[in-house]
Amino acid sequence: MHKPAWFSTDKVLVVNAKTCGINKDGKEQYLVNPSTGIRSSSEINDTLAECCDAIMQGNFSRDEIFYHDYDDMVERDVFVPKYYDHATLKGVEKLATGNSELILMSLGDLLERGDIKLFGGHGSPSSDQRLGTIPYIKVSDLRAGHVNINPTNMIPVDLAKKFWGRDDSGLKPYDLISPERASKNIGEFCVLMPGQEKAVFTKEVIIVRAVNEELFDQFYLLWALSLNEVRAQWERIVFMQTNREDVGKRMLEIEIPVPKDRASAEEYSLPFKKYFSSLEESRKEFITALTDSDFNHHIHLGE
Repeated sequence: MHKPAWFSTDKVLVVNAKTCGINKDGKEQYLVNPSTGIRSSSEINDTLAECCDAIMQGNFSRDEIFYHDYDDMVERDVFVPKYYDHATLKGVEKLATGNSELILMSLGDLLERGDIKLFGGHGSPSSDQRLGTIPYIKVSDLRAGHVNINPTNMIPVDLAKKFWGRDDSGLKPYDLISPERASKNIGEFCVLMPGQEKAVFTKEVIIVRAVNEELFDQFYLLWALSLNEVRAQWERIVFMQTNREDVGKRMLEIEIPVPKDRASAEEYSLPFKKYFSSLEESRKEFITALTDSDFNHHIHLGE
């Protein structure tokens, strides 16, 4: 049988095309002018077809076209093109190269070395059980860097303890929490503020905590995880499972810049520490003012 020119016995030709000419509703997807936002009336946005045409012409110069080792792909048991496109790593590699005080390490390596702790949420109570005083936090409650308590999703203390498997949640102030599934914000971490620890979180979250504080603390972790170069990596590892986004153990592959010492870490993360520390001080003043007031207010701030 005649083999095409691009065929390889030990490599897989990967095409990581971002568009295929149709949108999620099955309708034609037209090119959009990035400056004006105006959609073309005739030009179809189909990079997949463009890549296929290029391959047929023997042109492999496009960034979307590359080869990957066949045995490695089989061993990983992953057959999603974007997973093997390491263009998203270029930014963080360049960042570390340009800063002598930083080295790149994956979350998996940091976990194995004992520098961080990674774990998930507690579970999801049924809607008819949400009639208590303990906040139940869903993925949709994690927004803009904050854990937002929804007063309509509160469960009884005894039920919360069942989900915790203990008398407390096991959470600590300034734990970093991100959606793990069913969200466009996977990899966008929010800060659990002091006073919010007494809550039940859905299992569909990732919780990250600094353990080796001789090297860095939560504020440095947040600084590192919120870097654009680090955030870009999540695009490679977030897959669609049926109709829901999912990251699974692939999150351990995310690489972050790690400081060589605590002094360097504090220098980088100082703005984050100042910001969230000032929020906590403001919250305390606010709670005190409400407590001392002659009037009663219904408000949830983790107290």
